[in-house]
Amino acid sequence: MAEHLYTEHPALYDAIQSEWDYDRDVSFVLETLDRYGIAADQMLEVGCGTGEHTCRFKRAGLDVTGIDKYDGMLDLARSKCDADFHKASLPDTSAPGMYDVVVAIRGVINHLQPDALAPTIETLADRLRNNGLLIFDNSPLPTEGNEPALDVGTTREGQYVRVAHHVPTGSGTLEWRAVTYTPTGECFVNSREMTPFDDATIGATLETSGLGFEIHEGYGTGDSRTVFVASRN
Repeated sequence: MAEHLYTEHPALYDAIQSEWDYDRDVSFVLETLDRYGIAADQMLEVGCGTGEHTCRFKRAGLDVTGIDKYDGMLDLARSKCDADFHKASLPDTSAPGMYDVVVAIRGVINHLQPDALAPTIETLADRLRNNGLLIFDNSPLPTEGNEPALDVGTTREGQYVRVAHHVPTGSGTLEWRAVTYTPTGECFVNSREMTPFDDATIGATLETSGLGFEIHEGYGTGDSRTVFVASRN
C-alpha cells in the first residue's frame, strides 16, 4: 500500500483534516472519565497521528503516551507537544506501562484486518489499570464502496486537490484510494486497506475478551461513528 500522505506529507494531512472537531472528541473522553469517577493520570493514545488530540489531552492535565506507525506523523506530533511518542502498530504496541484510559479515536480500529480485531482488543485491554477504560470508535464505512469525492482546500503554501473513494476488495475489506495534488504541483497516490466492521462483531469481541461496554452514537453533534466505552467486568 502507498501511504505517502502519512510518511511524507503530514502537514498536508493536518490541512485536509483542519475542520475536524478535535475538541468534541476530547470533551467526550474527559466527560466519560468524570462520569465513571476515574481521576485519570496516564493515557495511552493509539493512532495518535500528528498529535491534535494528544495536545488537547495534555492541556487537560493527562500524561499521554502516543503511538503511531508513521514516522512522519510522529515527527510533526513531537513538534506540537511534549507527550511521550512511540512508533508502533496494532495489534502489538511497544508502549511501556499501564494506563487509566486507552483511546483509539477516528477509525483506528478500521485500519485492522478482520482477523486482527480480537488480538488488538486483548492487547489494549491488557494495558488497562484496575477500573480503567478503553474508548474507541467504529467508522460507518460503505461496505459496497462509494463514488469518488473531490476535496479542494488551502494550506499556507497554496491550494491542494484530492480525489478519494473506497473500493470493495471482494474479501470483506475496502481499499481506500486517493490521488492528491499538492500546492507545489507534486502528485502522489495513497491507498490502504480498511475493514467495515459491524458494531455487533465488535461487541461480541469485547464480550469474549471479558469486557463490559456501553455504546454511544458518536462523540457528539455531527459525528456518525459508533463509540465504545469498555472496561473489565
